[in-house]
Amino acid sequence: MYNEKLEPILEDLENKEIEIAGGSVVGMVLSELNSLIKYICNLTIGKKKYADVEEEVIKIKEEAENLKKEVLQIIDKDKEVLEEILSSYKIRKEEPLKYQEANKQAVEFCMKVTEKALETLKLTNKISKIGNQMLSSDFKICSYYGMASVEASIVNVKINLESIQDEQYKFETKLKYLKMHSDAELIKLEILKGYVV
Repeated sequence: MYNEKLEPILEDLENKEIEIAGGSVVGMVLSELNSLIKYICNLTIGKKKYADVEEEVIKIKEEAENLKKEVLQIIDKDKEVLEEILSSYKIRKEEPLKYQEANKQAVEFCMKVTEKALETLKLTNKISKIGNQMLSSDFKICSYYGMASVEASIVNVKINLESIQDEQYKFETKLKYLKMHSDAELIKLEILKGYVV
C-alpha cells in the first residue's frame, strides 16, 4: 500500500526534467523524522507511566508538527534554488555577479536546512529522555538520520561555496557549519549513550 503512495514521488525524483534532487530528499527525510517524533509522542501521551512528563511531551509534539511544516517547504524551495543556479550558470561568463549571487543564496538556503536538521536532532534528544522507552530503536533512527541530514546539507553548502569568490564569506560560513556539525555530533552521541550495546 505505502509503496504505491511513494512511487509517484520517487518517479519525480528520478525525472531529469523536474529537477528535484539531494536537497529535496533532505526535506523529505526531515519531514518523516518529525512525524516519527510525533509517533513517539503519541505512544507516550496517555500512558500512566509517563503522566508526570505528559505536558512536556505534548509541547514536543507541537514543536515537531511545526518543524515538519517548515521542512516540507524545503522540498519545493530546493527545486527553486537549483533552477536559479542552473539558469545563472548558463550565463556565468556574461553575468558573473548574478552567478555569484545565485550561489550565495543557495549557500544561505542550505545553511537554513542544516539548522532545521539540527533542530530535529535537538527534539529527538528531548523526547529520548522522557518519551516511551520501548521505542529506543526509533530514537536511534531519528538520531542517525538527523545527523545524516546535517551532513548532507553541509555537502550542499560546500559545493555552492566552491563557486563563490568572496573568501571572507567562505571562511565565516565554514566556521558556522563546522560549529553546527560539532553540535549535531554531540547531540547524536548524547541520544545514543543510553542505548549503546
